[in-house]
Amino acid sequence: MAALRVVTGAFAAASALFLAAPAAALDAPTVVSPASNASVQALPAFAWNAVAGAHRYEFALAADVGFNAPVLGAGEGQFFTRNTKATVKKTLPNGTYWWRVRAVSAAGAVSPWTAPRPLRKAWTHAPTLVSPTQGAVAT
Repeated sequence: MAALRVVTGAFAAASALFLAAPAAALDAPTVVSPASNASVQALPAFAWNAVAGAHRYEFALAADVGFNAPVLGAGEGQFFTRNTKATVKKTLPNGTYWWRVRAVSAAGAVSPWTAPRPLRKAWTHAPTLVSPTQGAVAT
């Protein structure tokens, strides 16, 4: 009977871990910039408002609205940051991309993702020749 009490006690302790109150729900961040459907020459800084209880944020950038075509590889197009802004270190070809962000608590609870926000990157400015000047001869 003592063995049964030990098992029951261990089961009760383990059950308490699973029945503990869930982590407090986090609100999804509110995206700030760039504006939805913005057209840009180069990728801008992405920004959102802070969320109460957030320890960090997960940022994601993809080539499709379903985020099935991540861009830039692991740690580059989807990553964690403690800031409310994110930048991408590499350039992307012209095209339409979607980004989103979610809050993560210190205990690992996550907020819903923000709605995917489209961004059109279209580098259309022609470069301007600086040097050599027209007619110059290189020696």
